[in-house]
Amino acid sequence: MTMNSTDKDTSFSGISFLDCNGKIINLEKPVVMGILNITPDSFFDGGKYLTTNAVIQRAEKILDEGGSIIDLGAVSTRPGAKQISESEELNRLLPALNAILKAYPDAIVSVDTYRASIAQKVVDSGASIINDISGGSMKLIVTYY
Repeated sequence: MTMNSTDKDTSFSGISFLDCNGKIINLEKPVVMGILNITPDSFFDGGKYLTTNAVIQRAEKILDEGGSIIDLGAVSTRPGAKQISESEELNRLLPALNAILKAYPDAIVSVDTYRASIAQKVVDSGASIINDISGGSMKLIVTYY
């Protein structure tokens, strides 16, 4: 089959597994990412997950309902949301990330951030994926080593 300019090949070219920090995701079937916002002003859930217990319950629900990835976000991106400092974002993320990984050590946790310093610290703490909503256009600078 030859492709013309209107055809789109959406296959993964034979890639069927993704290694997420030593945790494997099978890409032969669709993968679900569940959202867990730990922001008091979230437009998605209204700030329901602000305690460790609530975070663990939401993570458990995501996994029980077939989610393969838990996407943890600590900064509201709704229009008009108040910007928070890097230290505040980290103070929200690390306890939640640590609690999830303690309760579910095999969980694949994605962290929704655009800040390089936050990305590095959460990866060092066990996050498997960085979900940069800005697509690299904001303040995220990635260091490869």
